[in-house]
Amino acid sequence: MTASNTDDVVIQVDASVQAFLEHLGLPLVHPLNYTTDDDDQVFTSNEEHLSSVGEGVFELPPIAAASSANVVKKYHLLTDNNELLPTPFVGPMTPMELHDNSLYELALTLTKVGAPLIAMGELWLRLFAFYICPLCLLWMIYRDSKRMFCGNQKKTSTTDTKANKSKNATATKSAANDVDNSCNNKDMFISIVGMASSAVLFTDSLYVYEFGRLFGFSLWCVATVMAIRLALSLRTNASDNVMTRTKNKNSSIRMPNKNVMFQSAILVCISTTVVVYLQSKGHVGNPHSNAILHQMPHPGIDLPTIEPGLYYSKSNPLVSSIASNLKESAYTYDVQHGATPYLVSGDQRTGIPFIVNSVEDQQYMRVYVTNPSDSEHLALDIAFPFDGFNYGGKRKLIHDSANPVYLVLHGLNGGSHEEYVKDLVQRRRAEGSTVVVMIARGMMDTTMSGWNVFHGARTGDADIAARALKKGLTSLAESQSRPRRQVLVGVGYSMGAIVLSNYVARSGEHCSLDAAIAVSGGLDMRQNLNFHRSMRLWQPILTFNLRDDMLIAKYARFYKQKLTRGQFLRMLRTTSVSALDVEAIVTYNSFNDLVHYYSEMSAMGDRIAEFGLLDKYSNSSECVADEWGRIANTSIPFAVLQALDDPLVGWRTIGTDKPQELVDSGNGNIMLLLTKAGGHVGWPLGLNPAANSWKWMSDSVRDFALAVDESIRRHRFCQQLRVQGLNALYMAGL
Repeated sequence: MTASNTDDVVIQVDASVQAFLEHLGLPLVHPLNYTTDDDDQVFTSNEEHLSSVGEGVFELPPIAAASSANVVKKYHLLTDNNELLPTPFVGPMTPMELHDNSLYELALTLTKVGAPLIAMGELWLRLFAFYICPLCLLWMIYRDSKRMFCGNQKKTSTTDTKANKSKNATATKSAANDVDNSCNNKDMFISIVGMASSAVLFTDSLYVYEFGRLFGFSLWCVATVMAIRLALSLRTNASDNVMTRTKNKNSSIRMPNKNVMFQSAILVCISTTVVVYLQSKGHVGNPHSNAILHQMPHPGIDLPTIEPGLYYSKSNPLVSSIASNLKESAYTYDVQHGATPYLVSGDQRTGIPFIVNSVEDQQYMRVYVTNPSDSEHLALDIAFPFDGFNYGGKRKLIHDSANPVYLVLHGLNGGSHEEYVKDLVQRRRAEGSTVVVMIARGMMDTTMSGWNVFHGARTGDADIAARALKKGLTSLAESQSRPRRQVLVGVGYSMGAIVLSNYVARSGEHCSLDAAIAVSGGLDMRQNLNFHRSMRLWQPILTFNLRDDMLIAKYARFYKQKLTRGQFLRMLRTTSVSALDVEAIVTYNSFNDLVHYYSEMSAMGDRIAEFGLLDKYSNSSECVADEWGRIANTSIPFAVLQALDDPLVGWRTIGTDKPQELVDSGNGNIMLLLTKAGGHVGWPLGLNPAANSWKWMSDSVRDFALAVDESIRRHRFCQQLRVQGLNALYMAGL
């Protein structure tokens, strides 16, 4: 059997793997490609099994369960013979095809390319401002000291004796010329960069959260004073106080000198810094705007108001046991616990791991499960552990029923090939666990059979995958005449964490997982609607990649069919994920608006939004202010692992500033693992983060799963003792 990562190496499969696949009952070949010649390669599932798996699918939005006739009528997806149009070809379109052969529309779209470039430039400045600022200040102080020294030397030279005047005058003149020559573009450029980087340390929310206001303010004051002193020193030369003529002496055209431009740049830097500082307390939105994003209040610098740490309900015995079994290192991230000491902001802890980390490819077996709500086929990439022995240079895959099984939901535009997913797979396989990665529909070039492309509010895919695995694990245990003891733990990253959280909350007691942990997701994504820092710095880059790699490169024809020309063109020109959701996801999937989509996508989206986000308005909410909504229906141990300095999913997406009340809601099954630092899917370790990859994050997931496993086993053992004790009392006649 070959691995799904296209390796042409035959891997030996143990009987335990064969048994697991047989009881799982899912095809190893995509159902659309299945032929009768593939009987020896496919484990087919009978109708009874499929019907059982599909029971109680929790699908969103409601339009997904509506009459298909209404959907096709709205989007004109019927042929002249009243038959459903076949899905378009999946693949890229040329730029001219995207713009209906209009050079004018193409030119307008190309003007938006600058947004991600500008965002990338500002992001790089913020990434390295902590290092750039001190270096610039050292240079500025050095040059200022040299100017002062040379100036003093010049004054001293006037008091020398006649015998030494000639010699000292020559030396002084040479020194003065050196000073004049040093006041060049390099000095002015370094001064402006120093002011800009110090302004970032003074006003940026992540740096202020890390170091406080005084640190950045002190550096900004020093940088500003040094820059002003440089500008004043340039005025000592009379030729720099007037307009210089061009090389053509007969021309009357005058050009501004460098000092004027330098002074203007200093003024702009000071003004911008003051304005940004004055807006730190935020301001109200524009209620008269037609754009929902402009109606949102601006939170200002937006520093977290909750403390990091472990939050759990002490009234829930199982959760309390999990908390006591959970290692402190699973929710503590700082230098004392191995955090990379020179990465000091959420931007750095997010970006650097994705730049430097690389994990070797893993071997997967791909099976397919069908969502009965729309008959879409979903790929599950299964990574089995090796048995630890070497058979003539080959190793054998096994399935160990004593270790947890992980169901992984990857991030936006990802898959089983994502580096952080491979890191978890590699580490957990080495410990004997089986890891299953659910590939979001359409990702990794998986075949789509219908029109329902991926969106974040669809929980049915996660539900159907979890039910299939639970059914297979239960069937396998029953075939061995034992109860199922192997825990099934859901793991979600970023967008996968958002979907997983929503599924756990909505499914309630019907959840097919034994436990779940959401990493760098959000419980209330409406709170990201006014996360302007993310929209300005990170989202243009993410939007550019998502639109080009997913929407345009694969499913442009889907959107072109269902969107109007204006909607499609606006989708091509968006510069933030939220704006892309407005132009593509909301319209394509018939949500009312962006707030409706984010409400349906969020585990806490049915309650009134906190932090004054929507005032008294809350789309699709029927909860009063003190109600927790569907999140309180969580029936399994559910952990939320979040860094408070996450630059993509803001800390407010936790949904509340009362974390203890949140974990106490319902039956107390929610746990919050909040770290002060870590970034978004980051948490780098050691002096060389590449050597550890995503170890901290992957091990935190492992520690939670093992704590759940141990607590459930202990809970079952206590129940057995209780039952045996009652039976003994009954037999004794008591």
